Amino acid sequence: MSNASSATAIIAEEAAIVRQSYALIFVATFIGEILFGIVIAQVYIYYTRYQRDALWVKLFVLFLFVCDICSAVFAICWMFFLFISHWGDIAVFSQPTWMLATDPLLLGLMTCATHFFFARRIKIITENVWLAALVCFFGVGTLAGALGGTIEFLRVESLADLSSLKPIAIVWLLCAAMGDVIITVILSWSLKRKRSGFKKTDQIVDRVIRVTIQNGFLTAAVATAALILYLSSSIPYHLALSLILPRMYTNTILSSLNHRDVLHPGSSTGREGSSMGGFATASISRRAQQTEVMVHVEAHELSDAMKSDGDWDAPSKAHPV
Repeated sequence: MSNASSATAIIAEEAAIVRQSYALIFVATFIGEILFGIVIAQVYIYYTRYQRDALWVKLFVLFLFVCDICSAVFAICWMFFLFISHWGDIAVFSQPTWMLATDPLLLGLMTCATHFFFARRIKIITENVWLAALVCFFGVGTLAGALGGTIEFLRVESLADLSSLKPIAIVWLLCAAMGDVIITVILSWSLKRKRSGFKKTDQIVDRVIRVTIQNGFLTAAVATAALILYLSSSIPYHLALSLILPRMYTNTILSSLNHRDVLHPGSSTGREGSSMGGFATASISRRAQQTEVMVHVEAHELSDAMKSDGDWDAPSKAHPV
């Protein structure tokens, strides 16, 4: 009888440990799936509204979407592995699996691609190659850390051994957060410097700055929080945020691309930035100087280019880049 009581006590203790460690991860998985549903809606809106966008932008969105699908599927497979296939087996909760190992790999690919995407925009806006190279540097650092983390993750025998991967995790998550912050700061700073003095244009600039700050700092904050949890706790709480981040990156970019109609009311849906890789274009001019301010918006950015012979009521024109 005492043996049965001891076994029951051990099981209860192990179950309590699982609840403490995985309750947040379990909830985060379902939050991630809710965000994935939003991603699907955003992708549908993008491909139906902006059919005239450049092919490379459509492929970029498709790449992020495919990575997000894989991330969501593997997260559910991991939950199925823990709670269905191995129901009652406490030992599996400490086992690293290939399904969980795909998370840093996919997130690293998505983050690196996103950083390169915005690095190109930064070069166009600021005409500064070094600033774009800095963003690319953090993108490569994120991917390198993610690849290293995936390889080492498959080598550890228990999730408790993840603490040995701290140098790699620091490179991975810190580069991701720093890249997001730098993108946000550079683009916001560039926008403020390019105010035209026209009320309509400045209103658009203000809107884009708000979107830039919201999107950039949100992903940076979550990546930083994941790093802090990883460094400060032996319980794998950081996995919860890591499972959400892929959906956040995809939603951030798609919401910015689909925000173009809001930033440029009265435009013809699907025409703005049709050859600009997802840019919204607002045309405002001064009749006296016969100049036109082209405001280009994509995800985290807006660039101004001056063009002659414009008109206040002239429709926006797609501008290849």
